[in-house]
Amino acid sequence: MEEKKFSEATEAKNYPYSEDEIDLADYLRIIWKRKRLIIFGTLICVFVAGIVSFLMPKIYEVSSVIEPGIIGFNKEGSFIYVDSVANIKEKIDKGAYFRKIQKDLHLEPKTGLEFKATIGRGTNVIKITSQWEEKDINLGVRATQKLLQLISDDYKKIVEQRKSDIDKQILLKQNEISEIETQKKDIDKQIKLKLNEIEKIQREVKLHQANLENIRERKKVLVEEMKKVKENTEKIIQQRDKLLRSKGSGKDISLLLYSTTIQQNIIYFNQLSNQIYELRAREKKIEAEIDKLNKNIDDLKTEIERLNLKKMESLQAKIDGIKVEIDTLNTMKEFISAIKVIQEPQVSLHPIKPKKKLNIAISLVLGLFFMIFLAFFLEYIRGSKNKIFAK
Repeated sequence: MEEKKFSEATEAKNYPYSEDEIDLADYLRIIWKRKRLIIFGTLICVFVAGIVSFLMPKIYEVSSVIEPGIIGFNKEGSFIYVDSVANIKEKIDKGAYFRKIQKDLHLEPKTGLEFKATIGRGTNVIKITSQWEEKDINLGVRATQKLLQLISDDYKKIVEQRKSDIDKQILLKQNEISEIETQKKDIDKQIKLKLNEIEKIQREVKLHQANLENIRERKKVLVEEMKKVKENTEKIIQQRDKLLRSKGSGKDISLLLYSTTIQQNIIYFNQLSNQIYELRAREKKIEAEIDKLNKNIDDLKTEIERLNLKKMESLQAKIDGIKVEIDTLNTMKEFISAIKVIQEPQVSLHPIKPKKKLNIAISLVLGLFFMIFLAFFLEYIRGSKNKIFAK
């Protein structure tokens, strides 16, 4: 009755507007008039949506995270990946591995396989997800594991070839070290030969030094002998002079003897002097020879030092540098992989579908809008009928 009175009172009003013009109050009037339809209709939509949501099968998400394998480093020290994340994502999204998964897992052709790949923002990782009913969760995990294996196998040849190339480089580096070690052994042989030569020269020097010592001893003896001859000659000369001053008979024979002795002493003195001169000449020659031999020894020692320097600094530095390169290659080889699985396949803790709260909220909004539309539509039909009967 209240609604009828409200309707008649409203219709009895004299509106200054034309019939086609609608006021906000008209909308509110219609909504108020059909409020039961709107409320109960909306509740029915919400109830139906809730029932349907509870009856729908639970859907769980199986997810895994991978990163493209590494096959090396560039000049800046950054990783070189076996393939780009965009290419791997495209293969997964286009189902490049689905038939192989179905065959290997003995799945029926009608079994749906749908994996979604997502590239992490600002990263070089790919998240692979798939949705499975509660009864097919184990199958989803197995299918994801198989997908990861197939992706890894897809790049296995590239990885093996890269590892083989690195092994060849390491072998070449090791051969270089062997060659350098051979050079070091050659240097050791050269050093040994030069050391033997030094020992030989040192023996010669010792021999010359012994001869030199004998010469010097001989010189001392000769000098002492010359002193004695000189003293003896001086005494004889004094005796001869004394005889010349005397007046005795038979002094001619004595003078002749003195003169002969003096003459012999002078000859002997000269002989000694010549011997000393020859000894001095031999002494200087031997000293020069010793100096020459010592210089040869110094030259050989300098050469040995140069060879040791070449062996320890130059060749050893090369070996150390090559060993660093080998260590770098071995480190690079350890990093090489087809696909790096950052997260093994795992199932979400809670179902991702159906989203009951969201479904109920959507049904509430859509139901409310639909019931309001229905209320206006019914009011429009009723108004059209009234106009027809009025005519």
